[in-house]
Amino acid sequence: MELEAASLLHGSRYPANTGGQVDVESATIVAQVKNVKVFSLPRIEREAEAIGRVGNAKNKTGILMVKRSAGKGTATPWLIVMTAGMFRELTAGVEP
Repeated sequence: MELEAASLLHGSRYPANTGGQVDVESATIVAQVKNVKVFSLPRIEREAEAIGRVGNAKNKTGILMVKRSAGKGTATPWLIVMTAGMFRELTAGVEP
């Protein structure tokens, strides 16, 4: 999953199982990648806030990339999750 996420972000993946919060990093984005069957909203909030803090510390946008594991042969879309604060920073200066 991390390799696919890195390709989507035009970034590189961190080595697997290093225990860090960042799985993928590009020039402007840091991402935590999750491939799960079930992912509760409170956990999504915690993970998005945590990667947002990492992004702020690196002066990058922190995002959570979630892909639902629905079983062999069942395709699911990537979901990109970020806090409203990260979204505001990402879109600062963009005219509506």
